[in-house]
Amino acid sequence: MDRDELLNRMSDDVKQYADNVMDMYNAPFARMMGIEIVSLSKDEAVCEMELRPDLMNSMGRGHGAAIYGLVDHTFAILCNIAHPCTGSSSSINYYRPAQGRLRAICTPVNRSRSLEMYEVRVLSEEGKLVASATNTAFVLKG
Repeated sequence: MDRDELLNRMSDDVKQYADNVMDMYNAPFARMMGIEIVSLSKDEAVCEMELRPDLMNSMGRGHGAAIYGLVDHTFAILCNIAHPCTGSSSSINYYRPAQGRLRAICTPVNRSRSLEMYEVRVLSEEGKLVASATNTAFVLKG
C-alpha cells in the first residue's frame, strides 16, 4: 500500500499522522504477517490478515500467536497514531478456532496522560468473535 491509498483509508481527523502510520504499516513484522489497514480514525483502527498455511498450528487452525500478532499490531497503530506509546500489558481470550481472513477492530476504553487502554475484537469472515483482548499502553513523554 502506498501513502495515497493509506490516506483514502484514513478519516480526516487523523490524516496529519499519515507518515507515522505509514511507518507502522511498513514494520517488518506487520509486512511478514500480511497485516493490512482497512480503516483508521481517531477512535478506531481496523486491520485484516489472511491466515496463510505458515500461520497455522499443528491442527490446521490459526495459530494463537498469529492472532495475537494481529491484535497487537492493530492496537499499536491506534495507540501510537498521535504520540508514542509502548505496550505495558495485554490480556487475550480465544473463543473459537480461526481460519481464512480475520478482521481486528481496536477501540479506546480510556485515555489519560500516562496510560491508555484499548479493546481489540477479532472477527472471522462470517462475523463471529474469534478473540478479544484488552491492551494497555504507557504514553511516552518527550
